[in-house]
Amino acid sequence: MSATTVRLTEDVPQRGVRRTGATLLYPDGTLRDVDEHLRVRLSTPPPMPLLADVLVAELPSVGFPSAGRPPHEDPVRYAAGLADRHPGALVVAVYRGRCCWLRFGGRPRLLVHEPGWPVQSWAVCASVAHVWLVAGLDPDAFDPAVVRVVRTVHGYGPEASPPWRSSAAAGPGASRSGAPGTASGGSSALSLARTSSAAADCDRLAEEYRDSALR
Repeated sequence: MSATTVRLTEDVPQRGVRRTGATLLYPDGTLRDVDEHLRVRLSTPPPMPLLADVLVAELPSVGFPSAGRPPHEDPVRYAAGLADRHPGALVVAVYRGRCCWLRFGGRPRLLVHEPGWPVQSWAVCASVAHVWLVAGLDPDAFDPAVVRVVRTVHGYGPEASPPWRSSAAAGPGASRSGAPGTASGGSSALSLARTSSAAADCDRLAEEYRDSALR
C-alpha cells in the first residue's frame, strides 16, 4: 500500500463543515473505492456535530496531572467519549500539536507527525482514515505518511494550516491574518512559544500513551 492515493473533493456549506467525496486508488491502478462523508469540527453549532461521519476536535488546553486525571482530560478517553456521544461518526480525531488520537475501527490509534510527513491537517487525515475503513482495509495498517492525498476544495478557501505549523513559518513580518507583523517580532515569538509548548505536551502525552499501552 506504499503508493496508495486518496483524492478528496471538499465542498464547504458552512465554516467547520466539509461535504467530502473521496476516492482511494490502489497501487496497481485497477481497483478503486469511492466514499462520501460529512466531516464536522466539534466547535460547529448543533446539530451538525451529531450528523458527522467524521468528527474532529482539538484537545482542550487543560492541566495534565500525572495521576488522577479526570476522564475528559485524558485524550484517549476524551476521544472515546466523543465517539459514544456521536454514534454516527465512524472516525473521531482528537488532536493537539503534532499528536492526533484517532478513534476508528472501534479502537484508538495514536499518530505523531514526524519530519518528512506530507503537510496536511489532522482533519484531512481523519477523512483519509474514513475512506480507508470504507474500503475495508485494516485500521492497524493505516499510515498517513505513505498515503498520497490530492485535494480539491470548493468554497470559502482552503483549510487552515496544520496545527503543528507555527505562523512564524510564513516568514518575517507576516502574521496569521496577513497583516504586517510588529518590528519586534513579539507576536511571532509568542506564537512560536505556544506551538513549542503544545508540541512538548504532545510528546509527553504520546509517551504516557505508549507506556500505558505496554502495561
